Amino acid sequence: MEKIFDSKKSILTFKAVGDDKPRKQTLANLKESATDENILDLGDIFDSLAPKDEPLERLSIVNTHHYDM
Repeated sequence: MEKIFDSKKSILTFKAVGDDKPRKQTLANLKESATDENILDLGDIFDSLAPKDEPLERLSIVNTHHYDM
């Protein structure tokens, strides 16, 4: 069976001011060829643009594939 690419996305989780629940931002529809290093570099850019009291706490990369049976 061949592994078939479906999607790649990144979920950025920011510390929320005065709130226990973090704020999340999803970047969907990333190119299959985007490397983890490229996505982490993009996360650094988002962190530099975020308010100083809401820093980026986590960056998750989600790759989805399927197999035709």
